Amino acid sequence: MAEAANVRQNLQNVPSIFEISAAETLDNLIYPALSKVFDYFGLRLDFKLWGNIRVREELSPLITWILQYLYLRKRASSFGESFYGLQRTASSTGELLTRRQQFSSATLLTLLPYVERKLRARSAQHEDTYAWESQLINLFHVYNASKAVHTFLYLIKYASSHSPLFRALRLTLRYPSEPPQEDKWTYLFLKLLEVLAFFLQFIQWWYSNDQRRKLGGTLQNPEPLPERELPQELRETLPKSGECPVCLLPLQTPTACAVSGYVYCWKCIVMHLKEKGTCPVTSYPITIEDLTFSSKTIRRLPNSNQN
Repeated sequence: MAEAANVRQNLQNVPSIFEISAAETLDNLIYPALSKVFDYFGLRLDFKLWGNIRVREELSPLITWILQYLYLRKRASSFGESFYGLQRTASSTGELLTRRQQFSSATLLTLLPYVERKLRARSAQHEDTYAWESQLINLFHVYNASKAVHTFLYLIKYASSHSPLFRALRLTLRYPSEPPQEDKWTYLFLKLLEVLAFFLQFIQWWYSNDQRRKLGGTLQNPEPLPERELPQELRETLPKSGECPVCLLPLQTPTACAVSGYVYCWKCIVMHLKEKGTCPVTSYPITIEDLTFSSKTIRRLPNSNQN
C-alpha cells in the first residue's frame, strides 16, 4: 500500500514531506557552516557607515543570500531544494518564479533564520533585550506553530503548500517536468556547490562534536564546603562517620552523590531528590544520574582533584 501511495504521489508530481524537510534542513545548514568557516579565518564586514556609526557584521548572511538567489535565478529552487530535485512554481499557474519572487524568496530564506538565531542567542546569553525583540520572538513562535499546521495539512493533501511563507508568496514545490536549461559552466559551478553540501554537513558535525568535547572536558564537579567554614550550629548537626546525613541512622544501601561527594541511604537521597532536586547537604543541583552505589560507609568521598 505504501509503495502504491508513493507511485501515485510521484505521478501527481508532488514531493513528499520528507524530501521537503530534508531540503529545509540542508538550507538551514548553510548559514551556521559558513559562519564557522569565516570566523575561523577572521573574515567580517567592518567599515564606517556614517559619522560615529560603524558596521561590524559577519559575511555569512550576505554569502548565503547570494547563493540562494543564484539558485533561484538558475533553477527556480533554493540550494537545498535543488539538491533534492525540487522546484518552486506558482500555485495557480504552475509557472516558474518571477524576478520579484526570486528576490523575495532569497531574502526570506536568509533573513528569517538569521534574525531568529540572533534573537535566540541574545536571549540564551541573558542579555538585555528590548520589548520589540521579545515581540519578534513571540512572532517566531506563532510562525513555527503555523508552519506545523501547514505541514500537517500538506501531509493529508488538504493544502498545496507546506509553509505559510509559500502560501503568502503563492508558491508551491513540485518536481520539474524537464531538466533546467543551463550552459556547461553554470552546470559545473552549481554541481560543485552541491558537492560542497557534504562539506557543510561535515563542518556542522565537526563543530557540534568539538563543542560537546570542550564542554565535557572543562566541566568540573564543585568542591564540597570544608566543615571548618560551616556555621557552628550546622557542624553540630553533621552526621558521624557511617551515618546518613538525611536520616542520621547507619547507612542502608550506601549511595554516593558524584557532585558533592556525600554518601546517603538510597531511599533517603531518592526521596529528597524527588522533592528538592538538590544535594541535601550542599544544595547543589543534582539528578538521578549523579547517584552511584558505594561499598564504603564514609560520610564524604575524597575529592577527585585532591591527591
